[in-house]
Amino acid sequence: MPYFVIKVTMGNPKPLKYIANPLRKGLAFYFIACMAVCVLTFLSSSYAGAQNADTLLSSSKLKKMSLEDLMNIEVTSVSMRAEKLTEVASAIQVITGNDIEHSAATRLPEALRLAPNLQIAQAGSHDWSVTARGFSGLPSSGGYLANKLLVMIDGRSVYSPLFGGVFWDVQNVMLEDVDKIEVVSGPGGTLWGANAVNGVINIVSKSSRETQGLYFSGATGSALYDYAAVRIGARSKADTNLYYRIYAQHFDQNSTLLQNGTTAKDAWDMVQGGFRMDYYPSKANTFTLQGDFYGGDENKDSLNTHQITNGQNVLGRFTHVFSETSELKIQAYYDRTWRNEPTTAAPFSYSLTTYDVTVQHRFALGRRNSLLYGVGFRSERDQASRSFNPLGIYMPVYSAFIQDEITISPQLLKLTIGSKFENNVFTGNELQPCARMAWTPSGMSTVWTSVSMAVRTPSRFDADFAPSSTPFQSEKLMAYELGYHLTPGQRLSFSFATYFNHYNDLRSLDQFGANTPLIIANDQRAESWGFEFNANYKLADWCHLKGGYTYFNRNIWAVNPAVLSASVAFESVDPHSTIALQAMTDITKHISFDLVGRYVDPLLATPVTTAVPAYSTCDARLAWHNKLFEVSLAGQNLLQAQHIEVGTIEISRTFYAKIVCRF
Repeated sequence: MPYFVIKVTMGNPKPLKYIANPLRKGLAFYFIACMAVCVLTFLSSSYAGAQNADTLLSSSKLKKMSLEDLMNIEVTSVSMRAEKLTEVASAIQVITGNDIEHSAATRLPEALRLAPNLQIAQAGSHDWSVTARGFSGLPSSGGYLANKLLVMIDGRSVYSPLFGGVFWDVQNVMLEDVDKIEVVSGPGGTLWGANAVNGVINIVSKSSRETQGLYFSGATGSALYDYAAVRIGARSKADTNLYYRIYAQHFDQNSTLLQNGTTAKDAWDMVQGGFRMDYYPSKANTFTLQGDFYGGDENKDSLNTHQITNGQNVLGRFTHVFSETSELKIQAYYDRTWRNEPTTAAPFSYSLTTYDVTVQHRFALGRRNSLLYGVGFRSERDQASRSFNPLGIYMPVYSAFIQDEITISPQLLKLTIGSKFENNVFTGNELQPCARMAWTPSGMSTVWTSVSMAVRTPSRFDADFAPSSTPFQSEKLMAYELGYHLTPGQRLSFSFATYFNHYNDLRSLDQFGANTPLIIANDQRAESWGFEFNANYKLADWCHLKGGYTYFNRNIWAVNPAVLSASVAFESVDPHSTIALQAMTDITKHISFDLVGRYVDPLLATPVTTAVPAYSTCDARLAWHNKLFEVSLAGQNLLQAQHIEVGTIEISRTFYAKIVCRF
């Protein structure tokens, strides 16, 4: 851990990585095979009557929707209630399960590339940088310092208090089970709390009722050495209102290459399994119980950077609908993660245990007001083997929020105001207010604007790694946004959003003289600005086009002469422009051909990083399918034999073949 910061100050940064509890490949395949056989045997009697057409919503149904239907998809990330995508007062993109199916994505970060309002870069075989509106952190950190984006999976936060980012290597959701991914760029702290500074990614899984039957897939290729997944869903015989599924998946990924052509020794594998149960005892009540476990082995060929990880989680959620305007939701989850880097020189391990409970209630207050309020408590306790003082800490978070949606003019003008109140162990009380206005002059267009405050609370790295005499304070954002949604017809829609952000108390690396220790302080400020544009075009029933353009710029400056020049790169090395395009086509009834293209501007050199050239690349997928089977061939990064996205790792052109069976 100290080695990492010393390298930063010397101008030769080295990736800081931790990782995965080993379950060998043979055991993994044995586990999946045994699970499939046992489950099929146990559930065979109940499966025959389980697959009712009126309870299934597969991606093929989305494929038949008109563009108007697609744009009326309901989202919940902005107001925590269902509202039409085209009417929300926020910059939000939705990646549907159909979009993922018609891409070459094999992992969650690859699927997130389909959202034009995200900046994503692959830093190695298992490391990714994912951010919205910049501030991706030092490129060589592997994305762990991208700390201003909150990520939720079915209501469970995967934001890590260790560095304040997301460990994307262990977020291996089964892509077949993803219903949609809502990507909000811009502050979301009023409802979601601290660390939703530049955006929120809300990953929503399909219910058990939507995943009935048997699913199996397998793949092999040049980078994805092997992949296997099995899932079975059924309906209870004892109570036909109860649906459930269990799944398991395994993959083995080959190493990437360094610029000199040698292997980066970052090959890895992972096993993950889990379950979900959805119970509908009445029209008003719903209960969901789900959980996952995983274990992996990273940098398997390296003696110095070999890393292991494992974890488990379980989540329960109860929803009671009083009426169309009133709803109560209670959610609780448990999450445990563990990381270990068993190097002989400086072994490091880190564990984190989280308990979280939230209650929220929405109701109408008169004819013009819709009030939403909630309370929450999160208990986090971690333990490090070295480098932090103290090694372990208890981090409780108490929170409450209230939001009022005021209908000023029915179906025309709405004002939403609210705030989140939080208390954390590092900085005490935090306030995150927001005001949004949406004007909908017709069913085709919406103009919206917002003013928001958000905070990023200190991570363990900020507060307990190289602290100063003054405790690290929360980073603070004041954001101004203006946007427009337009659907001029049944085949075309687009949205535009622009913003200006002002950051105070931004993290800095300070050193008062050559012989004094480095400290982490709040001696930087920043401004950022840009815009996001995206469009959907249904060229014909057999061809759907999506895409977008994002522009980002920023200025970071020090307010203390002790701030090191490396501090700017430590917070933000981001491209100005990114372009993402997706084309989904059905050549015939049984053959589809899909393309995903992207362009990314160059990364400029800094005192501690080298320049990275701009690059353009394309993924392609050709698939044959019928009701039960699908066979596909896919290629990724096809335009260049290799390119660099961040750091010094070469991302190579790769191919894989995949088979899918659904019964």
